[in-house]
Amino acid sequence: MGRIVGDGVIYFYIQDVVVHPEHQGQGIGKDIMNSLVSYLEKNAPDKAFVGLFASAGKGEFYEKYDFYNHSPNMTGMFKVIKNSN
Repeated sequence: MGRIVGDGVIYFYIQDVVVHPEHQGQGIGKDIMNSLVSYLEKNAPDKAFVGLFASAGKGEFYEKYDFYNHSPNMTGMFKVIKNSN
């Protein structure tokens, strides 16, 4: 499962991306993230802020979707939507 929360205008947060341990490594997490990112690309306005907090050791997974920890003093990761919506 996974969800997006926020104000629906400019701030969005990806939360609770979870795959049961028995099903990890089968691409389910990628499918969830692809759906969430696709939704944001279609519905979030240009320059919308999208943040998330990755579990320890999972940052590389989210970097594949252009989320980065932009500051060593921050605990979360984020990206800015770049589209013409």
